[in-house]
Amino acid sequence: MKSLMNNYITKIEGHGNLKVNFNNEKVELHVEEGERLFEGLILGRYFEDGPIITARICGVCPTAHTFASITALENALDIKVSDHIATLRKVMLSLQIFQSHVLHLFFLAIPDYLGIDNSLELATANPEVFNTVLSLKRLADEGIELIGGRPIHPITAVVGGFTKLPEYKDLDEYKKKIEKSLIHAIEAAKIFKTVKYPEVENEKEYLALLGSNYPLTGEVVVSSLGKGFEVKDYQKVVTETVKSYSTAKFSTKDGKGFMVGAISRLNLKYPLLNKEAFGLAEGEFPTHNPFKNNLAQAIELVHYMEEIIELIGSLKDADLSHARDQFEVKAGVGAGCIEAPRGLLFHYYELNSKGIITKCDIITPTALNLTSIEDDAEAVLKTNGGISQAKREHELEMLVRAYDPCITCSVH
Repeated sequence: MKSLMNNYITKIEGHGNLKVNFNNEKVELHVEEGERLFEGLILGRYFEDGPIITARICGVCPTAHTFASITALENALDIKVSDHIATLRKVMLSLQIFQSHVLHLFFLAIPDYLGIDNSLELATANPEVFNTVLSLKRLADEGIELIGGRPIHPITAVVGGFTKLPEYKDLDEYKKKIEKSLIHAIEAAKIFKTVKYPEVENEKEYLALLGSNYPLTGEVVVSSLGKGFEVKDYQKVVTETVKSYSTAKFSTKDGKGFMVGAISRLNLKYPLLNKEAFGLAEGEFPTHNPFKNNLAQAIELVHYMEEIIELIGSLKDADLSHARDQFEVKAGVGAGCIEAPRGLLFHYYELNSKGIITKCDIITPTALNLTSIEDDAEAVLKTNGGISQAKREHELEMLVRAYDPCITCSVH
């Protein structure tokens, strides 16, 4: 039996290599993409360039970076936007998670559970499901384009609001499409309730944003261990470490790995899910099986569609002619955090009196999760010794895919 594994991980966003020593049950996740140095790239730029440039960190979750950047900059400038602007941002963030989860679940993750090599085989084996998934992806793209101007790298979102807003009649028409398609998301989630997940339990700390609902934005991070913190203090709490085998930094808290993302959100807040999503989650969460991050994402598909319906409905009497609030450009320091598809996304900026960015710090969800991925991989090794070498290797790759890592974001 081989004692070493050194495999590139397929069906993830970006290039990662899993190096495993089966004899001592040790795992290293080698991130091998070149650093892109966005934090340095925007220094000396006017603050309004921040969201535009940092959105280019990723083509999968650009809306998340846009609003993490905007949130941090608005905190630096002491801006509190109007309620309808905040609501439309929540619609876009809900659509971002919906859009990303559909891509990951049905184009990258589902082959692991159906015994097929890729999603194109799903199109042949079950064209009805495949076409439904494509329609859900198109629906998410349509919503982001309606509000943000285009489905990838939105252009209307700016500090203080938007450059323009859609008319309510168009939002309402879109809401009706979401209502009609909700049943398809529920059926998709049921697929992930019925698949068989590898049996592994590895208890750890889970982090998510605090809120009275199932929040997308917030000022406080809550912890499954009761060790939460304020977003503005994240640099004091999260430690980033450079490892010789990775171009991405690894994150720890209190010297240990932790997890962010869909499973963390459900573990901490599943009673706050919307009605249909709660029904799917009840009895499944909390869980310490990292493979069930896929189930959590599938349930969030339903939740965020329900959320979009409710949010758009609340805008019926809003003044959508008012797209941007006024503010004063001044020196300031601000941190912001939003729930991206893969978990907490932190942006931090310092501005001088002319609104020029003098300092920037970004920590992405995948960078937050890297230590936890290695820890869980070692836990898998301790539980799957009774199966063949090939199956052990496949389970390790499945685990990494279950985290839905965005390697490109991690080397920002």
